[in-house]
Amino acid sequence: MKVKFSENEHILNNYPPIIGINDRSYPSQDNNYVNVTVVLVQGNIGDYAAYIGQGKADWVAKYGNKLSFEEACIHFPGGQLKRELYRD
Repeated sequence: MKVKFSENEHILNNYPPIIGINDRSYPSQDNNYVNVTVVLVQGNIGDYAAYIGQGKADWVAKYGNKLSFEEACIHFPGGQLKRELYRD
């Protein structure tokens, strides 16, 4: 039996609020593709940070590897991110 969660699942599971998602696929050595998810997570004081990993966005937001500001700008291009608001 599959249980459907509410829109507030991130609150119930203590996941940080996600304000952006970027999904990409990269080629791997075995001629397959690896799917990577990058999420932009809202901080508590108006700041934000990006995390990268494989899996659902909520999981990546909580357990993913944090990206530097420069790396985050690759996944969220065009001046979407401001250096002074990015949490290192």
